[in-house]
Amino acid sequence: MAIFYTNDMDHTIDIDPDEFVSSCDSNEIRELIDILVEDRHIPEFIDIAPHKKNLFDEEWDEIMGKIRGLGRLRLTNEEEETIRKIANRL
Repeated sequence: MAIFYTNDMDHTIDIDPDEFVSSCDSNEIRELIDILVEDRHIPEFIDIAPHKKNLFDEEWDEIMGKIRGLGRLRLTNEEEETIRKIANRL
C-alpha cells in the first residue's frame, strides 16, 4: 500500500494501487505506464490490448516470445545480426 504524507507531515493517507489506478483517466494511465517503463518496472514493449489480436498478431507474439527468452542464446551470430538490422530499420 502506498503511503502519502500531507503537508503537515503528521497525517498520512494510505492508497491501494487498484484504488489509485481506477481513479486515473486514460492520459494518466499512459503517463503511469511511461514512468514504469522508464524506471524499468515493466518492459518497454508490453502487450496492452491482448483482446484485440488477430491470428497473425498471436503468431507474431509467440515468435517474439521465443526470441525474447532463452531462444536468443540459440541464435547464430548471423541470425542475431539480421534481427538487429531489422529492428534498427523499424
